[in-house]
Formats: sequence, structure tokens, C-alpha cells
Amino acid sequence: MKIAILGPAPPFRGGISRFALSLARAFKDTGHNVQFFNFREQYPKLLFPGKGQYDSELPANEFVNHQILTPWLPKTWKATIHELKIYRPEAIIVSWFLPYFAPAYGYILRQITCSRKVILAHNIASHEKWLGEKYFLQYAFKPATKIVTLSKATLDELHRKLPLYISKKGVSGFHPCYDMYNDNISATRKDNTLFFFGLIKPYKGLDILLQAMPKVIEAFPDVKLIIAGEVYGNKNIYIEQIQALGIDNNVECYFRYLGDPEISYFFNQSCLCILPYKSASQSGVIATSYSFGVPVLATKVGGLGEYVIEGKTGYLVPPDNPSALAEAIINHLQQKPDMSQAINEYTKRYSWKGLAELLIK
Repeated sequence: MKIAILGPAPPFRGGISRFALSLARAFKDTGHNVQFFNFREQYPKLLFPGKGQYDSELPANEFVNHQILTPWLPKTWKATIHELKIYRPEAIIVSWFLPYFAPAYGYILRQITCSRKVILAHNIASHEKWLGEKYFLQYAFKPATKIVTLSKATLDELHRKLPLYISKKGVSGFHPCYDMYNDNISATRKDNTLFFFGLIKPYKGLDILLQAMPKVIEAFPDVKLIIAGEVYGNKNIYIEQIQALGIDNNVECYFRYLGDPEISYFFNQSCLCILPYKSASQSGVIATSYSFGVPVLATKVGGLGEYVIEGKTGYLVPPDNPSALAEAIINHLQQKPDMSQAINEYTKRYSWKGLAELLIK
């Protein structure tokens, strides 16, 4: 089958691009032909608070990669449609995660006549407020023949947000665990190192984790928390909080985007990955953590709980609760459980091949 993946792909950085690459590999491994219909530019500088939009370490030429679409330039929508019609895909997979892409995606999907038009919804509602979000969703999702979410919580949100004639096309999928790191798993894990990883926005709850740390440090004075990820906003808020709490000696901050070697380096040191999120749909951070055999401590929000087997692959605590977070961390550091076997079984169960089959069957 000829498959088109529309949305961010290498060399664009970030979890959605990395996801698209892993999915394309799964399609290729099962005998399908895949091409990316990628962005020429993804965001105007005004809308992008980060320092760069590209990751030179991601392979941009592993698949035919049409870097052609600029979401705010309608002339590139028509150029994308032209290239799609030349390719004539039997299925088009659209990576959805922001209302910003709705005008371009909705227009393109209406002009393509392939039998399978699949919206791959990483979330439904954005974490930030968008004026007219419901109408953007309806415009983009209406021409789809199928909508695949990555958690049951996101599927429920689809039913709440959109009318039945659209939401009935929804199917609950899952976020597979990344396999691109399998060769980088290290045996030199440190049993006192905690890790907070990923793009840092207010809803990620880093402030809650920092509030929990004094209690953790009191119980384990040699504990270390590594924070790694680019801050969307003012990083000084977190630096000042760390200083005010007096936990400087136990916290290392790397407020920048990480490439694969650094991701491997930090995960291979860590005994627990922490997601103190205040809201969520699902998270690629959990999938990444499991790829290294590292258990997770997450909050019971959105679909995060669907990816954690309590006491086997990690732990769940209430959101916005530094005390509960601290207690769970302390318990893990005291018990030092070996969760590697359960995590390994989990990663085999939720494979990229399985998701690829779900998308096009």
C-alpha cells in the first residue's frame, strides 16, 4: 500500500516528528511504501518561542520527504495537494496536535480522494487556549474517514468536544514505546538519580516537583534531580524557585532541547522518570522512558494512567500534590524495585507494528 504521512517529520525536531519517523519505519517493515508530506516551515517565528525548529541528528532522507507545506501560506496547500495527487496514496495519515494546522489540513483532506483519510490525534483540545478551537477541530476532522487517538481519555474528549457524526469515526489507539534507543540501554544506572524530561510548559508541573524535593532530600540527602528540556516561557521562574527552596546542590538544570545522545545519557543515569503534569492527553515521555527500562512516576490526569501499571512499570499520584509526589519518590528510593521485566513486557505488547495495522485496517 502507498501511504502518505502529512505533518512534521525529520528534520523538524520534537516528539511528533520522532513519532512520524518510527511509524514510517513500521509501515516500511510490513511492506508498505511511505512518503512524508512535510513542512517547509512549521511555525512563523512569532508563534514559536523555542530557539530552533530543526534537529540535525534526525535522518531527513530515510524516506521520500516532500518539504513543501507552510501552514499559513495557502499557495503551499495547493502545491502539497499537487504532489499528493502525483503520488496517489491509498492512505493518508495526518498528525494532529494543534488547531493552528486546521485550515491547511482541512483544505488538503477535502481535495484528496484516497479511501483512507486518517487523523492521528496526539490530543484533541490544545493545552493552550485557542479562539474558535471547536470550529477548527470540526473543519479538520470532518473529511477524515477515521480518527485514531492515543488514549481512551483522548477518545472520550473527542466525543465530548465534537458532534456524533464526527466523533463516531474515533478509535482508541496507543503510543508505542520507542525502539530507536534499544542499543543505548546502559547497565550503569544510578539508584539515586531522578529525571524530569521534555518540553517545559506550565501544565507540565515542574513547579510541583520542585516543591516536593525538600522532603525527598531530607530522606535521601544524596538524591539528584536532573531537569532537561527547553522552557517555553521564563526559565528564571524555576531557577528562582530552586534557589528559594535551597535545593541547588541536588538539582541539575539543562534548559535546552536534547538530541538523541544526550537523551540516552540522561536516561541511562536515571532510576525514575517523573511526570508531575497538571493536565495531559498522553505522553511520549513515558514511551521514551520505557525504552530505557526506566519506570515512571506520573499524575492521574488525562490518559497518563493508561500507560502506567501501578507498582509494576511505575506509580500514579494525584496532580498538584507535592506531598504525595514526595512520598512516592521516597518509597521508590527506599524499595529500589526492579521493574525492568514488566516494562519489557509492556513495550512488546504496544508495538509500532500494532499501531500501524490499526491505522490502516
